[in-house]
This record gives sequence, structure tokens and C-alpha cells, in this order.
Amino acid sequence: MISESDILGSFQHLIENQFQSDLVLVGSGDDAAVIKKQDKNLVHSLDISKVNTHFPANSNPEDIAYRSIAIALSDLAAMGAYPSFITIGLTSDQKDIDWYKRFTNGIESIIDDYDIKLVGGDITYGELNICVNVFGYPFNEALLRSNAKPNDLVYITGILGKGKKGLLDWNNEKKSEFISNYFRPKAHFKKSKYISSIATSCIDISDGLLKDLDRICKASKVGARISLELIPITNDINDLFYGDDYELCFTCPEKHKKDLNHDDYIQIGTITNGSNVELLQDGEVINLKKGGWDSFI
Repeated sequence: MISESDILGSFQHLIENQFQSDLVLVGSGDDAAVIKKQDKNLVHSLDISKVNTHFPANSNPEDIAYRSIAIALSDLAAMGAYPSFITIGLTSDQKDIDWYKRFTNGIESIIDDYDIKLVGGDITYGELNICVNVFGYPFNEALLRSNAKPNDLVYITGILGKGKKGLLDWNNEKKSEFISNYFRPKAHFKKSKYISSIATSCIDISDGLLKDLDRICKASKVGARISLELIPITNDINDLFYGDDYELCFTCPEKHKKDLNHDDYIQIGTITNGSNVELLQDGEVINLKKGGWDSFI
């Protein structure tokens, strides 16, 4: 039988490391953290990952921790912001202290990868889910979904469907290079920084390209026309609907096309005066019936 104090003890080394930063004035251990005031706007996002909805129940605890934080950090990248610190709320019914030690190893791995601080959190008993708060600061002005303009170009930052393929291979107990794309997705801060001064809108592709691009269109009151032949996919056309890609989808004026002329930025279409996303194949509009990933369905 383990206690809450035992579990908190497995996080202790992470808490101690945070005081090596000038940013954290008071960290976890008091009732709240105190963060040094900065001269930039603070960008915040919250993400919840639930067992059997956002990750399989038999996932490694290191991967559960890493994935839960990575997909939350991706929201900051979509906003044109770099990460600074996080908090974690953990609900768990695990009764093996080794599970929590492995979970904290996953936390340590990702906070080292992105040079961020864990400044607080909470633990309680119940069905496994992880609530991650992420905080950061804009590279320039924050990127919004609502500033796309007609005739802007539509770009994505990488191949779609790798996360989907990774989960499929994991479920089939197949060794695959794609498994890390699912369990340890990348938050694209380097690319976010590069586009932050030229993009008019941005979103991360978490729920499927078509659904997430439609969110940009609705927020900006525009439409979009994209070509299937231009979109790099891993599996099949369903990669456009599945999600779990965490690539960035963004728009920018055509005058910046020369700044994006390399493999990291793939033009897939244009913004229109319409109100819907149109997917073309061989110049003909494909009738779309699917929406995208939805945790309630």
C-alpha cells in the first residue's frame, strides 16, 4: 500500500531542480508558486489526457507523462510562443510506487528537452488522467486563428499520419519508427519562431488537418481550398481526419513564399472568400463527410 506522501516523494527531485532558475521565486511545496514578473504577455493553455481516450491503458508511464506534456506544449507553439513553466494535475489509481518513479522520469525527460520548469501540481486517487497547464511567452506577437485573409497561402510543417501509424503499430505489437511519433510527439518551437513574424494565423494539427484548418476559417470568417496531391501523408486520405500529428498549420501572405521555400514548410492551398474548407483531387472538389477527432465520440 502506498500513500500520497510516497508518491509526492517520487517527484521531489523535479521540485528541487526548479530552484536553479531565476524565473521561479517560490515553487512547489508552498500552497502556490510565485513566478517572477516578465516584460512580455503570458501565454497559457491547459490540456487533459485521459486513459483509453488519449493513450492506451497499457502505455509505459514514461511515455504517458511525455506525451501528455508534449501535446499541451504544442498549443504554445501554435500561438507563436516559447515554453517557460508547467504544472501537472495527476489522477491515478496505480498502486505501485515504481509506476510513479517511471512517470516522473518521463516528466524529467521532456522538461530537459524543452528547458522548462515544473512549478507545481496536485495528485489524487481515481481513474488515470493527466491535466497539464503550460505557460510561455510570445516570440513576437501571439499568433491567433482569427487573422487569416483571402489569398493567403496555407502551409503545414510536416508529413501527416505518423502518429496514427505509430498507435496502430503499437496496438499490433509491431516494432516501428512511428511509435515515437505517437508517444513522444514534437512541439515545433523552432518552426513556430521562424513563422511568428510572417504568419497571419496558426493552429496545431491535433484533431485532423481538415477540422483544424476549418477552425482557422471559422475564426477568420474565410474559406480555404487545399489540394490532396500537395499534402504529404503516411497512410491514406484518412490521415487528413485522424489527428495526433502536432504539426503546425498556418497561413501567410504570398509575398513571404520565398521565405518558406524549403522542406520544413509545405504549401497545400490558399485562403478564399468562402466559408468552408474545400479539398481538391485532380482539380475536382471531394465530397467530405468526416469531421475530425472528437474525444466525446
